[in-house]
Amino acid sequence: MIENVIDRVSMMIRNLLFVLFLFLAGSCSGNSFDIPAPQPGDSEEPETPGHPETPGDPGESEQPTEPSVPVIRVSSAAEVSALGEVAAGTEVVWAKGVYPDAVVTIRCAGTAENPVVFRAEEAGEVRFTGASRLVVKGTGAVVSGFWWQDPTAVKGKAIITLDRGSEGCKVEQCAITGDKTAQAGAIDAKWGSLFGRNHLVSECTFRDKRNMGTLLVVWLESDIVPRHKIVANRFERPVTLFDDEGKARNGQETIRIGDSSTSMQDAECTVEGNYFYHCHGEQAEIISNKSCANLYRRNLFEESKGSLTLRHGNRCWVTGNYFLGNGMEGTGGVRIIGEDHTVENNYMERLRGTGYKTALCLVRGQKNPVLSGYWQVRRAVVRRNVAVDCRYAFQVNYGSSSSQSEPVVETTIENNIVSLSSSSDYAVNCATNPVPDIEWRDNTFYGGRQSGVELPTVSVAPALPDVKTAAENIRRGAGVKW
Repeated sequence: MIENVIDRVSMMIRNLLFVLFLFLAGSCSGNSFDIPAPQPGDSEEPETPGHPETPGDPGESEQPTEPSVPVIRVSSAAEVSALGEVAAGTEVVWAKGVYPDAVVTIRCAGTAENPVVFRAEEAGEVRFTGASRLVVKGTGAVVSGFWWQDPTAVKGKAIITLDRGSEGCKVEQCAITGDKTAQAGAIDAKWGSLFGRNHLVSECTFRDKRNMGTLLVVWLESDIVPRHKIVANRFERPVTLFDDEGKARNGQETIRIGDSSTSMQDAECTVEGNYFYHCHGEQAEIISNKSCANLYRRNLFEESKGSLTLRHGNRCWVTGNYFLGNGMEGTGGVRIIGEDHTVENNYMERLRGTGYKTALCLVRGQKNPVLSGYWQVRRAVVRRNVAVDCRYAFQVNYGSSSSQSEPVVETTIENNIVSLSSSSDYAVNCATNPVPDIEWRDNTFYGGRQSGVELPTVSVAPALPDVKTAAENIRRGAGVKW
């Protein structure tokens, strides 16, 4: 027993001496024996391929894995139809190629967190021609990367439709172009029809529509507030179709939100960061607002004949937009009709439109108007806008027919800047029969002339904002990136 004790003591002494030796060796070499901190991905043991780790095993800890996304590849409308209702989190990829007359309907059951992605195999390389069109039904769809080239107009059919009952869908990085199409003026066909609610159309290009019908329409349904967003798209509509008398035909707007029958319903849509270039269309309404509570913010209108027109509906907000006419005839700004609108912080330069197509036009209303008529301007607020070298900066209490007998009332026009270099241009042209009820407050008028009012002017040209960078940012941000 004593021998065992002696052996254990001897072993302990040897171990201590060995540790002391290691310490002294490290000290002499100038190095320490600090344990290096574990690095990402390091494991205590080498991984053994094919050997599943069991609880308690030393080794690399388990990492959460991303759930795999089901990918379905298609190349025809029939294949899409055969899918039935596509489950949330599924990706449907359409093969590259050119597809004539492809009439596609996709049914989706996606969510905001797990959408159904319906995309081109390569953005811009899936090209639909002829009478091709797409209908999206259901919820949570993301449509991306498709190009409809030179579409054939089909009466009553839109090229892209987000259908009734749809919700939370997105159309992004798509294009519809009609550069080589023949003018088909007799056929009224839209390019985009938005039903349902909470959709997004973003970074798309819509260029050269050559047939009748609004390019992009928001349709209002009973008991539904759409709340769609139309963001960072590029619109071009240089072709105007005329009637036999040489007048531009009605119904060639670039965007319309609502219609006369639903104009007193709230839409609560947002149109933001879009670029409108050469959007001549009907040469009157570039955007036709025909619903309530919409927001038009930070859009750029360049060399476009017509105006952003609050045609029907109330309580809309037009703010921070840029209207650059570059001296082109028929270019306008904002036309105001209806109640409780706010038009503020907009910049207008070298707009040469007259009548309804002036920089800021406040319209006389009709007595007891029908839904499709001219409602009286009440409680409008027009403030902090800038008009530079426009033929008519303010056209107030304007009407084109004898039925428009109701003047602008309870309206405030304040803190605006008007700077005109030509004495023939109008800073203000105000019809006084009947007398409008307007409070003019703290506006700056330089140059030009006034009619119907005598408002204070300044003798020194006011400082003007530099809008070049802001305008260029909108141009660059709008439309497809492929």
